[in-house]
This record gives sequence, structure tokens and C-alpha cells, in this order.
Amino acid sequence: MSDIAQHLAVSKKVEIEDLDWALARQVGLTQNEVKWLKHFVDVESQTVHYFLEVAKLQVSRDPEILTFLTMWNYEEYFHAYAVTRLLRECGVDVESATERAQKVRSSARVKAKVEDAVQQGMARLLPQSFTALWMTWGALQECLVAQAYESVGELTKNPVLAELFRRIAKQERRHFAYYYHQAKERLGQSTFTQKYVRFIVQKFFSPVGSGVKSDEDIADFMRTLLPGEELHTAMAYTDRKIGALPGMAGFTACRDYGNRIAPLPVGRPAPAAAHAAA
Repeated sequence: MSDIAQHLAVSKKVEIEDLDWALARQVGLTQNEVKWLKHFVDVESQTVHYFLEVAKLQVSRDPEILTFLTMWNYEEYFHAYAVTRLLRECGVDVESATERAQKVRSSARVKAKVEDAVQQGMARLLPQSFTALWMTWGALQECLVAQAYESVGELTKNPVLAELFRRIAKQERRHFAYYYHQAKERLGQSTFTQKYVRFIVQKFFSPVGSGVKSDEDIADFMRTLLPGEELHTAMAYTDRKIGALPGMAGFTACRDYGNRIAPLPVGRPAPAAAHAAA
């Protein structure tokens, strides 16, 4: 069975109808959990816009890549839907995932358009190297996102939230596996591509959501969800994963980011940094 066939065989929207919503309401959510869940919705609900952007690129015409992106977009949409459902069940007044996606997107329109233009330019100039960059960037972000979901699941006292995030994290780990396998294969084909990808990712890395969330919002999310040494542990783990790819030995972008934001008090803006378009 091919790599994409294995993913398609198990692809489905995250199951939520069997969850005990009465228990979720009884236990409720903490202030931090509400903040984290809203952040997850804001980021996950943007995948449909990202899908529309990358669908314009010639590299996305590859049948396997387009198949994966369709599956990925479907699953990520229902992550946002499921988290929104949990917030509402616990009495939090939030817009639907679709309404929130439009609101978040409109507030970051200029930034998102700039990133889209840069991405299109790179894809036209170096299509093969850009695809390797795309896959490496995706692997990195999915690795971090999976750890974020797992962290909430470990911290919460709400068993329904813990179970929902366990299920979502399992899908995010599967997304990571696809991106990682593709990155490994494509990076192994060219020394130039390895240097190109390493330079872009090492220099412009920031956690997923940078196109629609402020640097301050993302830094606060990371520091409150992964306080103290936990932030450095998660970043080091991700660096080791990416560092095992061809040409990426000694990769430190995640640890460098963690070191920049860790000393800052919550609420203080993170140092300005450029953002990659992917």
C-alpha cells in the first residue's frame, strides 16, 4: 500500500458524538483552557484558506499532494468544529468555526496576502525545492501542534477535553508522518535543496498561526501552555525530529524561538521576526 493510500484508509473526521457532553459541562473549563481552545479554533479554522492558497500553486497539481491536502483540510476543519462544540457545551459564547475563521482572516488580511505572494514567488522560481520546503515546514508545525494538543490533554481536569484532544493529537501525528516522509524523500534528492530549505526554515521559523495571529498572541499561547522547562523540552524534541532529515543535522530553529520568548513576561510582545510564507 502506498504512503497516501495508508492515510486515506484511516482518514475521517474526528469522532465527537460519543463524548459525554453532560460531563464536560459539569466539570467545565478553566480560564486558561478557554484561552487555549479559542487559539486552537483560530488556527485550525484557517486551513480552508491555506488550502485555497496552495491550490493555486503548480506544485499542488501533483495528484498525491492534492489528495493529501484534501484529506488534511477536511480533518483540520472538523478539529475546529469539535473544539468550538466543546466551548459552547461548557457555556462559552463563541462564533461558529466558520464565522470565527472569517473574522480572524479579515483582521490579518494584509499579512496573509504578503505571505501568499511570497509563497507563490518561491514556488514559481524553485518548484522542486519549494515542495521540499513545504513538506519540511509542515512536518515541523504538525509536530509542535500535536504536542500542544497532548499538553492540554495532560493538564486538564476535564476528561471530555482530554479525550477529544487525544483523538485530535492522533490525527495530527498522522499528518506529521506524511509531511515528514515526503520531506525526507525530497530533501534526499538534492544538496542545493537541503541548503535552501535549511536556510529558510532556520531563519524564518515561527509557530503555526503567524499569518493570522500576532507575535504576542502566539508567544503568550506557547508560554502559558508550556511553562518553563516544558517549552524548551517541546522545542528540543521538534528540533531533533527535523534535525534527522537529510541536510538538517544540528537544526535549532525551535530552540532559538523558545529562548527568545521564554524570558518575557506573559503579555509582553515577542521580538519581531520575519515569517515564512508556508
